[in-house]
Amino acid sequence: MAFPSDAASRPGVTAGLVDARYGRPVADALVASGAFTVDMRMARDRWFRWKSGILAPCGCNCRRLNTLPVFRRLVDDALADAVRSAFPDAAYVVAVAHAGIPWAKTLAERLDLPLAYVRSEARSTARAIQALLAETDLRVAGIQSIANWGFPEMRTLLAPWPVRALTSYPQVVASAQEAGLVNAADVGQLLHFYADPRQHSWSA
Repeated sequence: MAFPSDAASRPGVTAGLVDARYGRPVADALVASGAFTVDMRMARDRWFRWKSGILAPCGCNCRRLNTLPVFRRLVDDALADAVRSAFPDAAYVVAVAHAGIPWAKTLAERLDLPLAYVRSEARSTARAIQALLAETDLRVAGIQSIANWGFPEMRTLLAPWPVRALTSYPQVVASAQEAGLVNAADVGQLLHFYADPRQHSWSA
């Protein structure tokens, strides 16, 4: 989300990272659609490499939500509602290419706002924001995503801006456990990983 640089400022929303109305339904959708994948018995040479370079036996690809209209509609509705609540004065929707563009297009239509995107070379939300600030007169009202892992590194990089998400890593892990993808011991290790991903040592 971004305002023109001369837009009136508004105090930041003080709620937590996740919109409580949507955290678990969206987490369930990520698991049921196969967007979130976890297999603690997976051979390490098949682990997921995240954009941050972290290797883990779990990963998430929100593009998979688009294959099931019921989940796509759920997320589209939730994004529009969450952005209206968290960033009511936003004057633009700005997507990070390429994965964010389909969601942002529908969001912009729902909110009747102009749409822009930051080219994929930026490769992360923080770098995309820096490119946006360097090349336009927009300022960032806040960041809205479908899922946010809330890792310490992310919190540091995005600390200057309000960050909101529909769901979080712990909620997705809880949904995965309920779906039978992981057991209680697996959940413990996944949450330990969440506390410090780069320093985590996975059990054999």
